[in-house]
Amino acid sequence: MNTRLFTILPERTQSPSVKHYKGVPPELTDGEDTRKEMPSALLLVIDNKPDGVFLYRFDAKGECVGDTWHMSIEDAKHQATYEYEGLVTNWQDVPDAIEDVAEYGLARARTM
Repeated sequence: MNTRLFTILPERTQSPSVKHYKGVPPELTDGEDTRKEMPSALLLVIDNKPDGVFLYRFDAKGECVGDTWHMSIEDAKHQATYEYEGLVTNWQDVPDAIEDVAEYGLARARTM
């Protein structure tokens, strides 16, 4: 099975280093910014798949609020540390039997 890791982010008190948007960048819409900023992430998931390593961000509702592709787990961890400076504390393994990683991680966040 592929390696899967998750971490829960504490509530943020400052603006994020990186913002994620839904929509087309203004450079492709004649300068008009029609993008919508994605909600803040509560849960980060690293999923090592055959076609690369993915860093997923999920909000408190379990909705995906951004993802990025990386060459290695270490690269994905580095990206998470950059985006969420001082908030990424530890990565935990996701058991192989778990299908819905967001649901699993958010259930753990509610018990904290």
